[in-house]
Formats: sequence, C-alpha cells, structure tokens
Amino acid sequence: MNRRPYTSDDLEPVVAIFRSNIPKYFGPAEEPGLRGFLADVRSDDYSVVELDGDIIAAGGIALNDDQTVSLCWGMVRADHLGTGVGHELTEFRIQKAREKHGSLPLVISTSQHTSGFYERFGFRITRHVPDGFGPSIDICEMRLER
Repeated sequence: MNRRPYTSDDLEPVVAIFRSNIPKYFGPAEEPGLRGFLADVRSDDYSVVELDGDIIAAGGIALNDDQTVSLCWGMVRADHLGTGVGHELTEFRIQKAREKHGSLPLVISTSQHTSGFYERFGFRITRHVPDGFGPSIDICEMRLER
C-alpha cells in the first residue's frame, strides 16, 4: 500500500469510494458536500491510499474555527473494509493532526455504524442525532482529548 497526498485527479476515484459505501455508511445526499470539500481541500491535509495502482481509501484533517481538529471524509472502499486499511489511515490522521495542531481536541462526525471503530482510538460520543445523515444513518459527534 502507498499513502500519498490527494490531487484533483483523484476526485472521481474518491467519489467512487464514497458511493461504494452507500447506503450503510453514507447517504446519497452527502455527495455534494464531499465534492465541495475536495474542491477546496489542501493536498497536505487529505490523503489517498493506493493498492496496486487503485485508490482504496481516503481521509483527511481540518482545523475548525472552535480550535478543534476534524478527522474528515475518511472512507475505505467497500471491498476493502475490515482489512486494516481504515485503522492505519485513522492512526495516520491522528498523528498528522497532533504534529500539525499540537494538543487541540480531535472531533469527528460519523454514524452509529462506525462510532465503535473510533471509540477504540479513544473518541467518545458527545452528541447523537437519529437519522441525522439520512434514514438509518445517525449522526454521532465524537471527541478525543489529548
């Protein structure tokens, strides 16, 4: 596997990863938000993971106005879920956030389907909104203190 910074040429492969995770992890209505994020993202804040020349995962970080750092738009192509790619990418994003932004709290807005995954890294749910992302996809806002 090879992790590298995102480039605009990666847009459609990353959107394909997103679509591979509909309807369990993402709702179709979220796609414009992803496209908008990728149009403005700094390449050093968003990464893709390649395997044999195919992009199989992506994720990044973003500094928020409230002095927290978001883990944002992290996803693994559906046919690679459970292989450890997501774990490695999450560890990388946490490390990058710490290197770049010190001890600021980390936050993530995820679903009930992945909140347990992030709890293993120490994140705790701070807010839960049933069906917040769409039918059967709750919003679970989570936080990790230093």
